[in-house]
Amino acid sequence: MKKNVKARDIKYVWHFTRLANLESIAEHGLISRAKAEKLDNPPTFNDAHRFDCETSAICCSIGHPNYKMFWGLRQDYPSEDWVVLACKPEILWRKDCAFCVENAASNNVTCIPISDRKGAAAFERMFDEIEGKPSRKELGLRNSIPTNPQAEILVFDDIEREFIVAAVCETKEQAKSLAGEYSKLDFGFAKAPFLPRNDFKHWQ
Repeated sequence: MKKNVKARDIKYVWHFTRLANLESIAEHGLISRAKAEKLDNPPTFNDAHRFDCETSAICCSIGHPNYKMFWGLRQDYPSEDWVVLACKPEILWRKDCAFCVENAASNNVTCIPISDRKGAAAFERMFDEIEGKPSRKELGLRNSIPTNPQAEILVFDDIEREFIVAAVCETKEQAKSLAGEYSKLDFGFAKAPFLPRNDFKHWQ
């Protein structure tokens, strides 16, 4: 797995969350919903239903955040501020991960046993060509970006704070402000994680 991840030059594993959850993340790192629900002050969950039924897993992405879900959440909760956590790619070979070629809650994915979504072969399937869609070359996808923009990774282990490289904000001002508030986390700013992928028109 390590060889595959490095060959694709994957820089980060992404996870978006509400700004309100940073205090918990600074203290505990990223933990599954099943664990978070047991905390005295549980975080606010992105997905109210978790239709993938995998509450013991943390949902992440590679290449680019799942912008379809991220955009929808920001429209549903316009008063909320958000950050995107950039995590070390070592997660992909050091943690127990399942690789989903599209949204983990889709029928095409949930019908596949979790055991068949693990390992290097399952990881590589996220980069396969998709029938009925333009080729990866036509879509302009780099080697590190899964074909389907909603491809997800389910991480069944905790993601400790040392695996979190930075909390990425949409503005420099927000990053500077939060850096002064949360000394246990590093902050950066970038527009790209908050925008759709360049090939979004093919996935509408």
